[in-house]
Amino acid sequence: MTINIEEVLERAFEQAFLRALDQTVQAKAEELFKRMLSAGSPLSKKLEEKIEQGFERFLEEGIRWEKKKAGFKK
Repeated sequence: MTINIEEVLERAFEQAFLRALDQTVQAKAEELFKRMLSAGSPLSKKLEEKIEQGFERFLEEGIRWEKKKAGFKK
């Protein structure tokens, strides 16, 4: 079996480039989202409203304040 070193190196460089590009894009996107979600921004305010709405719904529907009686239903 013959191994073509040039093909192996080319594949390795392509994979390394893709990983580096992926990491760079993710880091840049994270920076952008952090800036867009900074305190006082329109997106931050909208997100905060959605979180509050979810919290209210959780309190209304997700918590049982009364303890159920022991035993089985008939």
